[in-house]
Amino acid sequence: MAKEIEKRVTRKPLFNRGPQSVSGEKDPNYHYRFVNDTGSRIQNFKEAGYELVTDNELLVGDSNAVDITGFGSAKRVISNDGTVSYLMRTKKEFFAEDQAAKARQIDELEASTKETKGMYGSIKMS
Repeated sequence: MAKEIEKRVTRKPLFNRGPQSVSGEKDPNYHYRFVNDTGSRIQNFKEAGYELVTDNELLVGDSNAVDITGFGSAKRVISNDGTVSYLMRTKKEFFAEDQAAKARQIDELEASTKETKGMYGSIKMS
């Protein structure tokens, strides 16, 4: 009786994969994110302190995709629907300020929905 040969399957974890994964040494003083190139989003992010990443040590994309950016050009990926996204970064201190401002807005909105007296709240229309 012949032994059946077992195929070994190598599992690839889902985290840190996909077209928007980044490999390489990222500068720890910066926060990185992909920004879709639609409308004025890239310009808006630049005005908020973000810059396009051109670091040649960083690669974008998963093992099934080719880094489509050239040497010294902005790092970008293309999604399945054709949307181009660029890798951008900002100083961590700017990112922390932006996150704190967002949290304040959420806190203010949540506070405005709560009534200070009673336990049922109220609805006000103006």
